[in-house]
Amino acid sequence: MEFPEFTDAASLTTLEIEALRALQVTLQDLRNEYESALAVTSRSYRLKGNAEVYTQGRALTHHPDALFRLSRLADRYERGVGLLVWHYASAAAVLGTSILDRVVGGRPKLTAAGVTALCEEPSLGQLRDALSIPCTDLLIARESWFREQRDEDRQGLLRAVEGIVECAAEIGEGVPSDTAALWAGRLTEFDRVGTDPLYEGVLERLLGFAEQFPSEISWYLKQSRAGAVPHQVRT
Repeated sequence: MEFPEFTDAASLTTLEIEALRALQVTLQDLRNEYESALAVTSRSYRLKGNAEVYTQGRALTHHPDALFRLSRLADRYERGVGLLVWHYASAAAVLGTSILDRVVGGRPKLTAAGVTALCEEPSLGQLRDALSIPCTDLLIARESWFREQRDEDRQGLLRAVEGIVECAAEIGEGVPSDTAALWAGRLTEFDRVGTDPLYEGVLERLLGFAEQFPSEISWYLKQSRAGAVPHQVRT
């Protein structure tokens, strides 16, 4: 997905545009790397399974043993990349939501400190808050069917993030069981080896949600300049 030009974006600061671009480019590269890591993990397990078949009943198991170790290495790399993707995808989702929400609402531009802070991994609570804003309120320059479809995606993603907190509460090993503390923390802080990644089943949806914002902000600004949409004040 190409980054919009924003050639005439008086509603945005240079730093807001720079932040949107930086996170989008980061996500593009990390998505590719994550897909590669998934492929390596899948291949290593397939090779291990094949090796186990032909060495079954034999005294020497060096081949499947080596491939088992390889699969463990692949697992760790995949998980590390996945956590990195979550870091930046969650930041992009909150940053993009914040900028689009303030532009649509006609509110003041973000400060430099605010933009910089939003480029970091948000707490799960911050992500929940961003996902709690209806797409019907944000994507007001789009047709109703489009807004409703995106809002279904948003609601599903919000429920998934709520599920992450429920799963994190059961991990133990230094992860707080208190719900408020979990919402105040970051997903990457709660990851523990030996458990399924907390982002499992959610990461791809979060990526898709986060990647839409530069284009949606650009589309709103174009339609607004053309007089097609009014500012929408949200309390």
